[in-house]
Amino acid sequence: MQAVILAGGAGTRLRPLTYVVPKSLLPVGGKPLLERTMQYLKSYGVKDFVICVAYLKKQIMTTIGDGSSLGVNVSYAESDVPLGTGGQLKTAEPFLNDAFLAMNGDIVTSLNIAKFVTTHQISRGIGTIALKKFEIKVPYGYITLNKNSTIQRFEEKPTLAFMANAGIYVFEKRIFDYIPAHKQCSLETETFPALLSHGESINSYYENAYWADVGSMVDFERVNDEVLTNSQLNQIS
Repeated sequence: MQAVILAGGAGTRLRPLTYVVPKSLLPVGGKPLLERTMQYLKSYGVKDFVICVAYLKKQIMTTIGDGSSLGVNVSYAESDVPLGTGGQLKTAEPFLNDAFLAMNGDIVTSLNIAKFVTTHQISRGIGTIALKKFEIKVPYGYITLNKNSTIQRFEEKPTLAFMANAGIYVFEKRIFDYIPAHKQCSLETETFPALLSHGESINSYYENAYWADVGSMVDFERVNDEVLTNSQLNQIS
């Protein structure tokens, strides 16, 4: 299966680092994030990559090259400006033959890709989204209301759990029918709602795996520490 890595964003929350280095090349645990991601996917047999690039794209293309140094094949889907998650994914369409794996370029995870892909193949939907479970401690009393605004239930400082998009997907190629070309487009706020409104089936996959978004300075520093001190994460790549 081919894999698409979305690496076109400007990484504004990681400035000033990303003024001169694209987010996907920042070192995580002493290794460029993009290289770490590719080696992680390669461990599951993925050897054919399409990297969607825009911001500081020449640095990425020069650093990774054709992928031969990593034992993989790399093609580049280029745009001149960041186009959002959907717009960047659309640029990869000409390079793809069939169903494909897609992944945001700012993630570190230990998700079992083989099980994830198998789940999608069984489900037969247009796409499958990996989920991450979050738990948030509410610092106040949590109130549930009835329709007439009377209080139904009161719970003091509860922990609320919810499932969130982990930014890792398997898509059928026909998803591109729902993404406009050469335009800004968000998978999360535009494409996914459009799929559901047209009756398409989007499936989910969850496992209790490590997952981290390296999107801000706080997250970047935290994930670096976790990768450096966690031998399991170092074995991912």
